[in-house]
Amino acid sequence: MAEDKFRLVTRADFDGVVAGSLLIELDMIDHEVLFAEPRDVQQGRVEITEHDITTNLPYVDGVHLCFDHHLSETVRVGKRKNHIIDPNAPSAARVVYDYYGGENTFPKISAEMMDAVDKADSAQYSERDILAPEGWTLLNFIIDPRTGLNRHEEFGTSNDDFMRDMMVYCRHHPVDEILTIAEVEERLHVFQEHEELAEMQLKRCSTIDGNVVIADLRGEDPIYVCNRFLLYGIYPSAEVSINVLPGDSDDKLLLAVGKSILNRGSKANIGLLMLERGGGGHEAVGTCQILKSNAEKALVELVAAINQAG
Repeated sequence: MAEDKFRLVTRADFDGVVAGSLLIELDMIDHEVLFAEPRDVQQGRVEITEHDITTNLPYVDGVHLCFDHHLSETVRVGKRKNHIIDPNAPSAARVVYDYYGGENTFPKISAEMMDAVDKADSAQYSERDILAPEGWTLLNFIIDPRTGLNRHEEFGTSNDDFMRDMMVYCRHHPVDEILTIAEVEERLHVFQEHEELAEMQLKRCSTIDGNVVIADLRGEDPIYVCNRFLLYGIYPSAEVSINVLPGDSDDKLLLAVGKSILNRGSKANIGLLMLERGGGGHEAVGTCQILKSNAEKALVELVAAINQAG
């Protein structure tokens, strides 16, 4: 039984859920969990104190413990006793697991679940995983905010409450049992209901230019729910995808760009290309916003830059 308990601040995804499960298993969390995005934490929109443990989020001075696995944070932060980071770990949940002693400390935590969160956070999926997900992979897609299920309001529990419940369920329940829980089942129903519609929508809205597949979804309503890798399953020869989506304001569009997890041949630095266009990201994924009035020119230039990189 832990003497001191803390608030958990993490991301609303499978890595956050599993990290939460581990810390709850250690009785370190006081049942208060806050879900946050990295940008909000880094820009000070989320107050972090010595009563907080963070996972998979940027380091903030004053935090009790920060668990992470992003290489860039080792450069930005340097060495801190309360910054528990392993850039070689495939997930932040794995950092938590290893730090507290692994299997010896967590004998009741499923090794399959730990393998699944590593696979999810490092995007090590096969074409079969993408097109016919099952087990922990399917649960990850249900939980992943980029799937789009959190846009739906007809569910019996809010997205945040659902994430908190998953932290409890994932501790000791087999995944086949978790998939039959009512709040999972209702989300799974929508996911499966949209499956064929999403595939048809992506095929209708997508074009190939060299190594790039462009899914132009700016005029689509609704944008159907699907796992974020589906486009690569439909177009396995593509090396990079660009999703064109509505932006933050009526005069802007969002470009969400990523390297394929099936065909990893592209040499383009996506984060740098996004930075040059006022956005940002990592080597393999990033976003930027462009003016609608300049959209076609901006897209042509971006696609050319990606293809020229090889």
